[in-house]
Amino acid sequence: MTPEHPRNRAASALTGKARTRAIFDYLSLLQEAETLDIAELEKILFSLRAETESPGTRQVLLEKLFIAFCARLKSLLHRFVGIRIPLDRTFRHQMGILQGFLDNLAAAHEALLEDDLTRQQPEIAPGIMARAAFCLYQHIYVSHLVAAPVQTGIWQRLHGVWLRSLRLPSERRTPLAAYREALLLAAAQPTSCDAHELEFVAEYTHKCADMVSLTAEAPQDDDAAFWIEPTHDFALFALARRPLPPGYRAFYFSTAQAAERAKKDLAALEAGETAESLPELAQTPAGRGALRRLAEVWGAPGKRHFPRRRQANHRRARLCAGLARFCQLLQKKGSESEVDISQWMIINESPDGYALMHMSGTIGHVRIGDVVALRPDANPGWLVCLVRWAISENPEHIEIGLQIVALDAIPATLVDNESRFVRTPLLLLPEYPSLRSASALIAPVGAITENHCVIRLSGSKKTRELSGLKVSEQNGCVEMFTLAE
Repeated sequence: MTPEHPRNRAASALTGKARTRAIFDYLSLLQEAETLDIAELEKILFSLRAETESPGTRQVLLEKLFIAFCARLKSLLHRFVGIRIPLDRTFRHQMGILQGFLDNLAAAHEALLEDDLTRQQPEIAPGIMARAAFCLYQHIYVSHLVAAPVQTGIWQRLHGVWLRSLRLPSERRTPLAAYREALLLAAAQPTSCDAHELEFVAEYTHKCADMVSLTAEAPQDDDAAFWIEPTHDFALFALARRPLPPGYRAFYFSTAQAAERAKKDLAALEAGETAESLPELAQTPAGRGALRRLAEVWGAPGKRHFPRRRQANHRRARLCAGLARFCQLLQKKGSESEVDISQWMIINESPDGYALMHMSGTIGHVRIGDVVALRPDANPGWLVCLVRWAISENPEHIEIGLQIVALDAIPATLVDNESRFVRTPLLLLPEYPSLRSASALIAPVGAITENHCVIRLSGSKKTRELSGLKVSEQNGCVEMFTLAE
C-alpha cells in the first residue's frame, strides 16, 4: 500500500471494530494520496451508513471522509471547466458519479441530524449541518458548471438544513457559509456564465458570503432584494421580478452590499490597480466583465423589458456561431456552403431576444457570451445576437437564450501596423434606437486595448479611425464597445 494510491482495507469480511479500524486507517492514508477514487469512497460511505457501531464513531469517520474528499474536490471540479456543452456521455457519466457521491454524503450527514447523538452532544450539530450544506451546495455548483438543471429536491434539502440551524440555541447557532454562497451564486444568474467565469463567480461569492443576512422582514432596498420560501424546491426570486405570492412564509436577503463591493473592485481594476485578493481571472477582460455583470444583477435584477411569447407553430431558425464565422458569412453575401450553419427551433421570443432548442447541425462553436448570427424563417437578413444562457438536460439536448443587439452588421478588420498581416475580424453595428442609443463595435476579447482603433470595412481599401470607445460588454469570447458620436 502506497500513499499515491491507497487500497480500501475495509473489506467486507471484516466486522465490528476491525472493520471500523480498517476504514479509519484507509481514510488516514487517503489524506496523503495524490489520486482519488470516488467509487472506493462510495463503498466506504455505504459501509458507514450501514454501520452498527455507535453514532459517535460514524460521525468521526464521516468527518474524516468529508475532509479527505474536500481536499481534492477542486481538482475534480476543474475537469468540467472548458468542455463543450452538451456534455458527451463520458463526461456526463463522470458528473453523475460526482453528484451521486455528494448527494449520498449530504444524506449521511442529514441522517446524523436525526440521530439521538446530536441531542446528546448538541455541540457537534453545527459542524454536521455545515458539512451537509456544503455537499448540497457543491451538487448545485456542478449542475451550473455543466449547464445542467439542478436535480429535483436539492434546493429543498439545502433550505431544510438552514431551517434546522435556526432551531439551534442562539449560543450554538453559526451562519451556514455554504448556504449563503449558494444563494449569492443563484442571484448571480449562473446560467449566463461559462465555466471559466463561473469558477471566478464562485470564488467571489465565497468572499462576499458574510454580506448575506436572511431576515423575516423585506429589506428596504427592494431593487436588490430576493426572497426564498424554504419549504419549496426552488432557489430564490428577485422581489422586483416576482412579488411574494399569498400564503408564502418567506425570508428575505439583500445583495446590495455585494453589488457595491463588485463595483469598487471593478473600478479599482479599471484604474490599473492590482487585485491580489481577487481570483486570477480578475486581471482579464472576462473577469472584469464578470464583475460588471455581478454589480448589475446583484444591484438591480429588474424586470424583463418585454414579455416572452411562447411559440406553438414550431418556427425554425438558422444559426451561425462565432465572430469570425459571422464575418465570413456576411462577406459571402448569402452563401452558406462554406460556414457551419445549425438548425434550431424557436421556443419563445420577444422583441429583444429568443429562446432556441437545437435541432440539427454543428453546435460545438456555440458558447455563452459569444456573438451569433440568427436568421429566423421568413426573416430577410441575419440578426446579430449574443448568447446569454445555455442549459442542457442530456447529451442530445441543448437550449440557449439570445439577446438581439443589432438587426444587421458591417464586417470589418482591425488595422494594426505592428501585425499588418493578421486580419482580426470585427463587426460594426449601426445605431438602432429601440435596441441601442449609439453605434457599436464587436471585437474578439483582448484585440482592442485602447479607447481608439483603426478599422477597414469589408470590400474597401480605405481605413476609418474610431475614437472614444467605451466598453459596454466583456466576457471570455468578445468585447462590445459603444462609439462616441
